[in-house]
Amino acid sequence: MSDRADDLLIYREAVSQYLERLDDAERRRLTRRLAFQLRRSQQQRIRAQKAPDGSPWPKRKPRKDQKPASRAIRFLYRKGSGDERLVDMRSWVRKGNMLTGFDREAEGLRTFRADRIARHLPAEGGADPGPIAGAIKARRGSVRRKAQSMFTGLRTAKHMKAGSTMDEAYVEFTSRASRLARIHHYGLKDRVVPDGPETEYPQRELLGFSQADDEAAMDLVYAHMEGGL
Repeated sequence: MSDRADDLLIYREAVSQYLERLDDAERRRLTRRLAFQLRRSQQQRIRAQKAPDGSPWPKRKPRKDQKPASRAIRFLYRKGSGDERLVDMRSWVRKGNMLTGFDREAEGLRTFRADRIARHLPAEGGADPGPIAGAIKARRGSVRRKAQSMFTGLRTAKHMKAGSTMDEAYVEFTSRASRLARIHHYGLKDRVVPDGPETEYPQRELLGFSQADDEAAMDLVYAHMEGGL
């Protein structure tokens, strides 16, 4: 065992003994700080489009046949169950009764039936555009800008939750986002559009505990021991 490994082992044992001496309330406060610190590091890494080991993610494949619309659309969509959900779609095309585009909520391409749109809504900060008349071709560059950063929605606090118990700190995706996160984290297969062919996505690890996270956690506990928190 190296000298550094020996030092870390001794350090961990000292930290463990210190945590055991804390009362329940103080230990919970500390693990809560650890959880929020860990979430920030995960968000920063996803923003940088990197895996926990620091390697870059595989880039998104360009879609040569995409001819997206130049304006965003928002509408209430009736699902098969009869419930409605808000759709905020960018870079979209219309083919017959089907609209396909980048669904910001799902963080990916999705297809919707035009006859299930319950009501059109104005774009954020804009006037009501009214119903969609047909397909609109976009100015160049709109898809390219979207492809530069993946999972912008998944890394927000809405979908990535930080939590703690008296004994542990954790970061996880909400149940709504976990399916999409799991597909990309493990590089699984999924359908880009309903009833379409399956596509195998490259593995892009979304959550992971890196050496930097380990050291930052130890620093936080050490600061607490020294009375800095």
